[in-house]
Amino acid sequence: MERSKADSFTAYLEEKQRLERRGATPAAGGTALSLVAALAAAPATRMAVADLHAASGMSILDFAETLKRLADSGYLTLGGASGQEEARLTALGADVASLAGPR
Repeated sequence: MERSKADSFTAYLEEKQRLERRGATPAAGGTALSLVAALAAAPATRMAVADLHAASGMSILDFAETLKRLADSGYLTLGGASGQEEARLTALGADVASLAGPR
């Protein structure tokens, strides 16, 4: 059975709150949601990982951890040759971006 858009976004928010309760600090300069939003605004909802990192304002460590969490959660996919990796928003990521975006 397919997960509803609201359930997907709720799961994301619950995970974010869980991390905040544990005392995890937010990524400097950006958040997981800001990466999803940047991909949603990119042509064909994909972007070179190097360009996404530059746009994020995050440290390389925070960016890498956030990218991995988003990929593991199904919000984006990663692919491409070494040095030319690309992040692509999934349908689930696009749903989250549309729910979180400006109205």
